[in-house]
Amino acid sequence: MTSSSRTPSARARKWLWAAGAVVLAILAWAIFGRGGGKHEGEAVPQEAISVQTVTVGKSALPDEVTASGTVRPVTESTIAPKIMSNVAAVLVREGDRVRAGQVLVRLESRDLRAQLAQAEAGLSAAIAGAGRARTAIELQTAQTSTGIATAEAALKAAREQLSLVRAGPRSQQRAQARLGVVQAEAQLKNAETELDRMKRLQAQDVVPRQRLDAAQTAYDVAKAQFEAAQEQASLTEEGSRQQEIRAAEQQVRQAEEALRLARASAAQDKMSVSNARVAESQVKQARAAVELSRTQLSYATITSPISGVVSRRMVDPGDTVSPGVPVIAVQADSKFRLEADVPASSAALIRPGRKVQVRIGAAGRAGEGTVAVVSPAGDPSSRKFVVKVELPDDLGARSGEFGRISFPAGYSSGFILPEEALRDTGGLPTVFIVDGEDRARMRNVKIGRRAGDGIEILSGLEPDDRVIVENTGVLDDGVPVRAEDR
Repeated sequence: MTSSSRTPSARARKWLWAAGAVVLAILAWAIFGRGGGKHEGEAVPQEAISVQTVTVGKSALPDEVTASGTVRPVTESTIAPKIMSNVAAVLVREGDRVRAGQVLVRLESRDLRAQLAQAEAGLSAAIAGAGRARTAIELQTAQTSTGIATAEAALKAAREQLSLVRAGPRSQQRAQARLGVVQAEAQLKNAETELDRMKRLQAQDVVPRQRLDAAQTAYDVAKAQFEAAQEQASLTEEGSRQQEIRAAEQQVRQAEEALRLARASAAQDKMSVSNARVAESQVKQARAAVELSRTQLSYATITSPISGVVSRRMVDPGDTVSPGVPVIAVQADSKFRLEADVPASSAALIRPGRKVQVRIGAAGRAGEGTVAVVSPAGDPSSRKFVVKVELPDDLGARSGEFGRISFPAGYSSGFILPEEALRDTGGLPTVFIVDGEDRARMRNVKIGRRAGDGIEILSGLEPDDRVIVENTGVLDDGVPVRAEDR
């Protein structure tokens, strides 16, 4: 029983070993035959990816000041009338280009034209009055000279006659007496002619009444002298008597009085000159009134002081305008400035002539501007100063656009990487560096300011890290790389 029972166990063990050998053979075939002689689970070596790297180092970063502002034209003229009137016509619309001196608005001007006509009429009257005054001076001067000369001659004749009468009549005296009659008669005729002329001129309102009175006096004196000369001649024929001597003395006194009156008439010359000066002043006053009326009339035509574009139109025909209230605005479109509000601490760092970076419009058109003006006084509420920057023409700036200026206020050190080195991983900025085993390793970083073509890295890197700057889109953490420094 014992022998027969052990025989089946030995046979079973042999079958188990045989089955195990078959299983091992199958496994060996599966592993070494199908796997090309490699064990299952052994990693296949990856091919290294070629990349370029930059070595991280400290760089000088500008600490920039940025300020926002508005684009404005260098020159903008807001035009207002100088008189109150109604608008007759508006000759331009918003957006129209105008040139300097072009008519923009016309105001009602009928009353101003009437005032000008009245002033011109007053000037004509004043010029005519001045002409009459100058003529009066000439007449008065001639009359005065003639009167004085006549009176002096009469006095001389009277004195000579008195001397002859006192000496007694002689043949020569008789002749002299007759000559005196002739002279006195000639003077009487001259005085009569002058009196007639003064009457005509005074009737024409050319000479004043005083001139006529003076001519009448001269005539009366000449007539009296003629009558006295006749009497004297008659007495001479009869011989000298006491009455004749007294008469001759009386003639001398009359001649002296006539000379005094003639010389006194020189005051009329001064009066005529004064009247002429008054007339000239009236002419000047009338000319000034004409110029004032013309100036007032010119205010009814509103013109553009500059060439540019009409930016605003505030009136229409029929509107009533007042002095100083704007009606049209024209801006020069050749040059523009960006006017930005800069904090007081930063405004002290810039001066006119300095170059600054500018960005204009929603698209952020960038360029370089020149500081033109730094306001000497700031806004007391915001503690900011207005800085005006001239813009380059190629930016195509337009009035009213939003813009920014930026300029360095100092420098600090930091890491700067090319923008292509950054990769967005789930909304977080990352970079790849090359470790000591030439494998790519992902690093999360914190970015800061833009510096030229690069980005400031605030954290996540160490000095001398080799950062991959290309092919970052195909990299994974830990893949082998073949790095080449840029």
